[in-house]
Amino acid sequence: MGFLIAIIIIVVLIVLIIASCVKIVPQANAFVVERLGAYQGTWEVGLHFKMPFIDRVAKRVLLKE
Repeated sequence: MGFLIAIIIIVVLIVLIIASCVKIVPQANAFVVERLGAYQGTWEVGLHFKMPFIDRVAKRVLLKE
């Protein structure tokens, strides 16, 4: 019984980590992405995937005038 609970907890953690790696950049926005603290790139509008624990969205830039 304890083994089953441990497996369920591990699966839930993996699903949460994967879900946090999917980013959708809305229209009129851009995301600045850093990898290990250094500039990696700028994400434009659309669906993007980041590396867990390595990449981070450093800034969300509004492009509206």
